[in-house]
Amino acid sequence: MLLVEQITPYEKVENWLIAYTDWKARLEYAQTELTHIPGLTKALHEVAIYGCGQRNDTLLRTVIHRLEITEYEIPFLKSRIGLIEYAFSALTPEERRFIQLRYQDQLAFAIVMDRLGLSRRAFFYHRKRILQKIYRKIKSRTALLEYDPFDEK
Repeated sequence: MLLVEQITPYEKVENWLIAYTDWKARLEYAQTELTHIPGLTKALHEVAIYGCGQRNDTLLRTVIHRLEITEYEIPFLKSRIGLIEYAFSALTPEERRFIQLRYQDQLAFAIVMDRLGLSRRAFFYHRKRILQKIYRKIKSRTALLEYDPFDEK
């Protein structure tokens, strides 16, 4: 019987780990932006009533954009963040520290090696093993991380 080894896409996993901080920031911003919806909808109705029936297109677009945030972007970001945090559950505290320093703080590998007391060989061994653990934990759900309709090209 031939066993096929699962190939870990290390670069993709690293990109997801780097993007994780950005996704959290985008979620926080989107949630903050939603606090203005009640005032915007009130202003939209006032423009329609007092503006001879002409709605302010900019205001309408803003309301529609914020509704899209509520319906699509926030749940999408929460799912992505939750998936990465689920993957973190497979890691030890030392491995999480490695992820924090290397991918979330985006420190150079030499600095990470120094802070964790790792040789160059040990650094790359840990990196490979950690990325494999993360990928194995979420490999059946990676489509959520690979597709982003909200990314600016």
